Amino acid sequence: MPEIVNPPQQAPVRDIFQLMGAILFVIVMLGVGWHAAHFSGVWPT
Repeated sequence: MPEIVNPPQQAPVRDIFQLMGAILFVIVMLGVGWHAAHFSGVWPT
């Protein structure tokens, strides 16, 4: 099986997009959880 060699410029860009996607996912999940907690009355303000 030949080894696939990526150009040096491509790997960091892919990693940055992966990291941004993960951070965005966490922010969305926190936002949805926060909204659900407020909506259900579990988190009184």
